[in-house]
Amino acid sequence: MLGDRIVADIGYLGKDYTNLPLLIDTYEIDDKEFFLEIINWLDSRAIEQSAEFMKREREKLKRKK
Repeated sequence: MLGDRIVADIGYLGKDYTNLPLLIDTYEIDDKEFFLEIINWLDSRAIEQSAEFMKREREKLKRKK
């Protein structure tokens, strides 16, 4: 439900946490610290995957030239 921050040249930068407090309150999340750890872990994995994908795509473009 959180939006993504994406830049064309860089790729995925992570989630947009602007609405996170509202979602935490709406879903009545009690253990906020654990919840944030999970979100950060998932987000860091997604950022790493995006960076690897962008690196592979740049290498493909270099080979074509």
